[in-house]
Amino acid sequence: MSLTKNLEFEKTSFLTKTNSAFIEQMYLRFINNDPELPDSWKNYFDDLGEELNIVANELKGPTWSPIRKEIQIDFQDTQIKKNEQTEEKTSTSENQTQSNIDSIKAVELIRAYRLRGHLLAKLDPLGLKQTEYLEELHPEFYGFKKSDYKRNIFLNGVTNKKNSNISEILQFVNKTYCGPIGYEYMHISNPEERIWLRKRIEGEKNPISFTKNGKEAILNKLIQAEGFEKFLAKKYVGTKRFGLDGAESLIPALEQIIKIGGQSGVKEVKIGMPHRGRLNVLANVLQKSYKRIFNEFAGDILSSKESAGDVKYHLGASSDREFDGNSVHVSLTDNPSHLEAVNPVVLGQTRAKQFFHGDKKRNKVIPILLHGDAAFAGQGIVAECFAMSGLPGHNTGGTIHIIVNNQIGFTTSPRFARSSPYSSDVAKMVEAPILHVNGDNPEAVVYATRIATEFRLKFNRDVVIDLWCYRRFGHNEGDEPSFTQPLMYKKIRSHPSSVKVYGDQLISEGMYSEQELKEKIDTFKNLLDDQFKSAKDYNPKITWFEGTWSRYKPAPGKDKRGISGVHIEQLKAISDRINVIPSEVNPHKTISKIFELRKKSIDEGIGIDWATAESLAFGSLLQEGFPVRLVGQDSGRGTFSQRHSVLRNQVDNSRYIPLNNISKDQKQYEVVDSFLSELAVLGFEYGYSLVEPNTLTLWEAQFGDFANGAQVIVDQFIASGERKWSRASGIVMLLPHGYEGQGPEHSSARLERYLQLCSNDNMQVLNCTTPANYFHALRRQINRDFRKPLIIMTPKSLLRNKYCVSNLVDFTRKNSFHRVLWDHAIDPETTGFIKLKEASKMRKVIMCSGKVYFDLLEAREKLKVNDVVIYRIEQLYPFPAKTLVNELKPYANSAKFYWCQEEPKNMGAWFSVRDYIQWTLDNIKANNNQISYIGRSPDASPATGYAKRHIAQQQEIIKKVFE
Repeated sequence: MSLTKNLEFEKTSFLTKTNSAFIEQMYLRFINNDPELPDSWKNYFDDLGEELNIVANELKGPTWSPIRKEIQIDFQDTQIKKNEQTEEKTSTSENQTQSNIDSIKAVELIRAYRLRGHLLAKLDPLGLKQTEYLEELHPEFYGFKKSDYKRNIFLNGVTNKKNSNISEILQFVNKTYCGPIGYEYMHISNPEERIWLRKRIEGEKNPISFTKNGKEAILNKLIQAEGFEKFLAKKYVGTKRFGLDGAESLIPALEQIIKIGGQSGVKEVKIGMPHRGRLNVLANVLQKSYKRIFNEFAGDILSSKESAGDVKYHLGASSDREFDGNSVHVSLTDNPSHLEAVNPVVLGQTRAKQFFHGDKKRNKVIPILLHGDAAFAGQGIVAECFAMSGLPGHNTGGTIHIIVNNQIGFTTSPRFARSSPYSSDVAKMVEAPILHVNGDNPEAVVYATRIATEFRLKFNRDVVIDLWCYRRFGHNEGDEPSFTQPLMYKKIRSHPSSVKVYGDQLISEGMYSEQELKEKIDTFKNLLDDQFKSAKDYNPKITWFEGTWSRYKPAPGKDKRGISGVHIEQLKAISDRINVIPSEVNPHKTISKIFELRKKSIDEGIGIDWATAESLAFGSLLQEGFPVRLVGQDSGRGTFSQRHSVLRNQVDNSRYIPLNNISKDQKQYEVVDSFLSELAVLGFEYGYSLVEPNTLTLWEAQFGDFANGAQVIVDQFIASGERKWSRASGIVMLLPHGYEGQGPEHSSARLERYLQLCSNDNMQVLNCTTPANYFHALRRQINRDFRKPLIIMTPKSLLRNKYCVSNLVDFTRKNSFHRVLWDHAIDPETTGFIKLKEASKMRKVIMCSGKVYFDLLEAREKLKVNDVVIYRIEQLYPFPAKTLVNELKPYANSAKFYWCQEEPKNMGAWFSVRDYIQWTLDNIKANNNQISYIGRSPDASPATGYAKRHIAQQQEIIKKVFE
């Protein structure tokens, strides 16, 4: 028997005549879908499939039988029905699968446009930007053929529709992501921010839509921006103005930020920007009078002799702007030509203003920073500012960045200016959303600005607007750009202006006729003509010393001592609060010991060290109503483990700040361990000091020479800001300095550089040698009625030197800061030192500053030399020549006079003090009236890296002093 037959028999062997009735009944129940039919029979008949006809034949009986039962089984019909059901199920399943695939692939396509649609956006007004073929932005990449474009696809609202098709999807994503605005936001990891942006971008059918009033406002600002530049070009031919020509849409963009800000409760807007377009922003955003700007073009000298002035495109201004009944104070910070250097200054000003307004949510004062495309990508300070944007000590609630993207540096093309596709890419380090926008589409620019402003106010995070424009002229108006960019400038020469482009659009929309547009342009030109005629008679005045600065007006000859002492009872009361640590703080046992010793020194009134004196200065100022802000790398503990402003609970790591626990009425002590930056952090603190003259604002270098990483801030702002811009600052720089054998990079704070910058009483440079003098210097800084930057060379080894201590009486009102300090051996308040000869018999007078004094003092005690007296110049600038005259006069007849320093001869204070000391000797008519030098020989490196050589050099200095 064949296998087939055997299988057939196996399936039908029970189908005998005697079972036929039962089987027939079962089958009828099966074909009638009887729910009571046992599963075994259901499975049996299901499994029969095509063999069902065998069962039917067996039930009918043999063909020769006289009585043949007719079983109403039409296998073909039944099978067809069954097949139809199966096919229907299969077809439905296949259709469902295809639909699911379509939905998934369509969403992938949409997501690709969200990610990379900006690469196809129409951003370049000149049309020079080339776009590459991007496979992932084409439906074919996802399996959709042209014939599939109309097929219905379930999207469940992904493009604001439940169902759509490829044609509609392409229309949607191209309009949304490939128009005049290119969005980059998919790199943001925070889903709330990303979803908000997606809904904000995709949620409107016609997003870039403005009312007639809105369009008119945009047009008016463009007319002002363009008309102002053309007027200057005509009246001041060839004069540098760094015009906004080609980027005029910046002006309505700034207006939009201020307007939305006012509606959202913003009180102040702080702006920082480079020179390009600055005059336009001053005139048409801050509303600085046109006549004043024309007056500055004439180069007239201000009546104030205290100001050296600056070029007009570096100057700042401020004004109150009102939109819809909301007043917003807008200020533009003065800045140098050093691109991007003003950024942290503006952020510091913003933080201080937020402190002033009690703006804990950081939405009452917002910063706006404008950048050039080459500078944004090239200057490291941009990355530093992004790095600090989310830090507790420097957070301002987010900055609105606007890149005025000329698509060129000075003469450098983008492919030589950056490695990234966009100049804005550095902003991705903090996941800032980036909105690229075509500057020739002012409505798109204003719309993008609106989204950016709303994002900043909602999420308190940085946001970037990349304004693609062009520079109609060269880097400045006297420059010929076609030397290096011939094709670009051939295109620019034939490119219509922003007013022409937008004006034609509004004319085509029927808003204006050509004549009406011309009348608007002429009206503004006539206004400028009138302002120009009266500019010669304009007499500007300094307006910076107003408001919180009204009591700190600068004046020559104000180098006063000031009241810096504090009553003993008050000092002890402060000590009891800051040096007694509550038990629940659980401090480190070593810290407990340090604080016990501090309290003991104050209780006993002797042996007060540097860190204790500093805490008394801070604490007393806090009690008197002056906040203190100390910022630096590791400043909470102190680089040399000396300060311990912030204590850590050894059980739960919580913080405890003793100086914030003096009394309920005290001001805040803010100590910030900054991130590893000098340039941005010092700039930030300088900006803070510009706004808060009542706050003692200090920046501390980890080691003094690290401050040269912030040299731009020192040179362009701290040293010269008041002279150039009439902007005073009370910033304090603490720079650890001293030669202790730690090598070239940990010895010198580059004292000579600060002294070289000194003139016109612009700042103070100190090298203190006693804790009490340091105490008085800090308190004097805040108690004076003027503000000047204070540069202090601070100690390292002297922090724990047994001679570098003060008595409590030195801190009282009987004392003040001493510009010149005398020898311990002739100080009536000190004992235990060698008795020196009387002044008329003194062989040498040594003048010095800083740590070297203690090296000499200790050496003299060992050598028992009694005819060499040592004086310390504690304030190196302004140099205390008159005080020094009084001190040196007794030695005029017999002594020789020397300046001694640790630093090499070409460094340190020698070249600064030499002429002052010589003048002093001439004034007292000294017999030996030539000042001589003792110290290291000139050197290219600040210090040796070899310990033995360092010791040898120090011994050589001591030998020459006492020989």
